[in-house]
Amino acid sequence: MRRARQQTARLLLVLLAAGLVVLGVGGTDALSGRLVDDGVRQVAEHAESGTRVATVTALSTGDPAAQDRAVRAAIAKAFAGAPVAVSRMAVSQISLGNPDAVQAIGGEGVTDRGDLIDGAWPARSGEAAVLKAAAEIRGWRIGDRIRLGADASGGVVEVLVVGTWRAKDPTAPAWAGDPAVASGDSDGAAGPVLITDEDMTRLWTTPTATWTIAPVALTADSLSAYRAGLERLSQLPAKVDPESRSSTAVGGSLGDLLDRQTRAVSGARGMMAVPTAIIVALGAIAIAVILTSMAGARRAELRLVRARGTAVTGIAAGAAGEAAAATGAGAVLALIVMLPLASPGLPTIVAAALTVLIAAAAAAVTAARASAPTSGTRSDAGRGIVTALLVPTLIVTALAAFALWQLFAQGGVISEGGAADPVASAAAAVALLAFGLLVPVLAVLVAAAAERAARSGRGIMPVLPLRQIARRAGSVAVAILCMALAAGSATMALGAAPLAAAVDRSEVRAALGLDVRVSVAGQGAVPLTATEAAALPTVTRAAEVLSRDADIGSDTVAFLAADPSAEAIPASDQSAITVGSGSVVPVAITRALAQRLGAVRGTTFSITLRPEGTRLPAQVAAIVPTIAGIGSGPGILADRTAAARAGGLRSNELWLSTSDASAVATEVRTRASSPMRILTAAAVSTAPITGTATILLTIGSAAAALLGLLGFLAAVAADRTRRNEERTALRALGLSAGRQRSARLGEVTGIAVFGLLGGAAAGFAVVALVLPVMWGSGA
Repeated sequence: MRRARQQTARLLLVLLAAGLVVLGVGGTDALSGRLVDDGVRQVAEHAESGTRVATVTALSTGDPAAQDRAVRAAIAKAFAGAPVAVSRMAVSQISLGNPDAVQAIGGEGVTDRGDLIDGAWPARSGEAAVLKAAAEIRGWRIGDRIRLGADASGGVVEVLVVGTWRAKDPTAPAWAGDPAVASGDSDGAAGPVLITDEDMTRLWTTPTATWTIAPVALTADSLSAYRAGLERLSQLPAKVDPESRSSTAVGGSLGDLLDRQTRAVSGARGMMAVPTAIIVALGAIAIAVILTSMAGARRAELRLVRARGTAVTGIAAGAAGEAAAATGAGAVLALIVMLPLASPGLPTIVAAALTVLIAAAAAAVTAARASAPTSGTRSDAGRGIVTALLVPTLIVTALAAFALWQLFAQGGVISEGGAADPVASAAAAVALLAFGLLVPVLAVLVAAAAERAARSGRGIMPVLPLRQIARRAGSVAVAILCMALAAGSATMALGAAPLAAAVDRSEVRAALGLDVRVSVAGQGAVPLTATEAAALPTVTRAAEVLSRDADIGSDTVAFLAADPSAEAIPASDQSAITVGSGSVVPVAITRALAQRLGAVRGTTFSITLRPEGTRLPAQVAAIVPTIAGIGSGPGILADRTAAARAGGLRSNELWLSTSDASAVATEVRTRASSPMRILTAAAVSTAPITGTATILLTIGSAAAALLGLLGFLAAVAADRTRRNEERTALRALGLSAGRQRSARLGEVTGIAVFGLLGGAAAGFAVVALVLPVMWGSGA
């Protein structure tokens, strides 16, 4: 205890450094959990309605209540442990294909999802409420009667209009993508006309019941449970309708949303390794420097203890216990501070334990070395300095090379299984550490060269600071490394935000093409022509596009035939696919497809479009990295006019450029009479999840800056203490205390500047070379 009291200041610094490490890692971990969970929910809220739910569809049976109970029980069993909200809606298309066609709906929750405009909701059999848009199309008013066709006994089912209504949100998943909810028209049938369940059972036409299944507790950790529930849900038809009498089927695109969220979460969590590793590394360095300084201050005492017969192991064990107590206290205090905000996670516990172990090991080694007999080697002899620095640099560089190889081999931090690869995730942190270790090596070499150049001048001042940097590289290297890692992490944080935004824009363009992408399934046609769409408010450009899956031999790839106004590829390549006039269609293919086929410009092949089976002879006119609307995966782009001439197929997509994507999407939806998908940037972007990485890097860089500054100051102070005798010798040579202070200030400034510049360069290299691949855009 007496020895510990003599080093109270240094032990408090050790405690502070350990606390900063645990707070930095723990705060980053806790905040990342909240931010990522918020991001998961935001991505789900803005996703296209069809991807927010899974559906079960079936023809209604003679006992709809029993059918409903069976389906709900099967859904509950499939999603055990993953809570979902289930709603049922029955739809009957009456007299479809005739001018008097009507769409009738029933089921729970319809009145909750709609706003009553006039009149009342149907309260008894024979009453109906009509969607306002449908009423305007047919001229229905309250008090009118609507014939819904024959009942099972041959009579007529007729309902009285008692109210008009509109949907609160026509894109709500519970509407199951019914276009009539927005437009009042579904394939020529006016509606929806809301009727009672009793009237629905009286209809001659068999209603189709749809159960929509929406997750209600989406978080990063629950994604796997919902994905498992979807897999079990696929077995529902065999359980509730084994003979397929009701044509029960599972649909919806919830799996696509969950996959997209899972990839984004894995990427964000992979990026978490960067600030965590830098904080732990800088904390370990700072603690090691402080403990080395403390051992140096005790050198005489430790040698005396050892001379009196105390074993080296005993000295090392005592120092290790003292350091472990100090770092353990700092870690515990940090955990206590964090408890009101969040429970410490596994990364926090591991970081705390690792900090204590590193501190104990460093204290044991430094105490054992300080207790050794006096060495005849001068502290500034400089023997083997560069070699001593190169050894850890080469080791870390080898680790960085392995992590980078893993990262580039799989094109990102996400492994084939969909989880974050720990080795690839560490690539940026290890690369920054490797670059950072090179900075003091370069500093020593530059200082040595500058010293030799300065010897030709007069005076000791230019030579002395440079000589100290070159010859005292042991302590100088630590100071430079601390400053370099702090500057490097700050540079990464500054560069990550614009890079993440650029990656998101690239992904959005790959999914949309332009600002709004309207798609009609199968062989349907879009509700507007490009000319009509271009006349909509805020729309500046419209392009009609044919989208199909295409077979090339045994491979199935994406196929687009677009107008030049879609700007799916650069203009120079676009001109290459618009010059054809014969039966062979010139196409642009992605680099990924060219590598798969072994194709080059001029290669000819045959394309079979699904589902029509139309065959198109094609010739490669351009090979491009990406195609808008497809991305960098295997894909083909043709000019729409050339493809229509060769295959006679009409467009099923509409791409729009606009400054108000939401308003345009709403306008297009009101004109639709068949199911379609409307995508905007908000519906496909995963920025709410992936953007958390930039926030965490910023927070991590702040913690790293504090630890880097602490390590830098500790290294500088320790070096100053070791040079007490040197000051006396320099004063004897005529160098005044003031000039010595000037020389020392110049030396410290040079160390700081070199560390800052070198670290900034290292951070920039990581941002330019490593982070794009970690985000999956530079592989």
